[in-house]
Amino acid sequence: MTALPKARIMHAIRPAIAAAALLCAAGAQAAPAPAASSWTLSGDGGKQCRLTLHAAAGGKTAPVAMPPGCHRAFPALKGVASWSEVGDGLHLDDARGEPLLAFAVDGAGFRTTTPQGDALSLRSADGRGRAALDRAAAAAPAAVELAQASAKAAPAAKRPAAAGQKPADVAGRYAVLRDRTHDTGCMVTLDDASAAGRTLKARLAPACRDQGIVIFDPVGWEMVGGKLVLTARKGHTTELDAQEDGSWMNDPKKGKALSLKRI
Repeated sequence: MTALPKARIMHAIRPAIAAAALLCAAGAQAAPAPAASSWTLSGDGGKQCRLTLHAAAGGKTAPVAMPPGCHRAFPALKGVASWSEVGDGLHLDDARGEPLLAFAVDGAGFRTTTPQGDALSLRSADGRGRAALDRAAAAAPAAVELAQASAKAAPAAKRPAAAGQKPADVAGRYAVLRDRTHDTGCMVTLDDASAAGRTLKARLAPACRDQGIVIFDPVGWEMVGGKLVLTARKGHTTELDAQEDGSWMNDPKKGKALSLKRI
């Protein structure tokens, strides 16, 4: 039997090598959430509390553990049972997964302001959480380049026309963004349950700190002519159009750019 040239052998096995690389990348994406570790919560007057952010398991929410004294030192922690990463931020959520405190990145950790106006900060207690987040941030440009290359190689599939979407398709939790990319730290839940007439219920998470969104305070929503119409507590409305990436955005000509991105 004639031996195959080395160049032909390498050409034949190159697809297998590429497939193995993709499998490794998929395994890396399935790794535990980078912030899962021990964190120190600090507040005014030198108060501190150690929080342990556990990784989610079995499709359940990621639990938060803390000493009993933390609730006395930090009343804002009342009801906190789980945590989640939203964009670059970190949320402390209740047992249903609704955010109670929304932390934004601040130097080597995170910072937020409670509904009572108290400033709180989170710093990695063991170094693992922040280091993992930094590694994830460093890897992000490569991921973006890969996504861009994939987009050039094959056109992205279009989402179904908004006009054909039912309320059940649109209902869910959304992050509120400004200028398409700026995460306000606010979240709104669009319920698939009627409030009055054809209007469905909308709920703004209490952790929202964007005054414009807090003042609007969406309490209802409906689909009208393929548009998502949000109703404010005072009765006025704003319309958002479906975008190809699945988000919803208002007409910038009618006000500041505001969009909803499904979580």
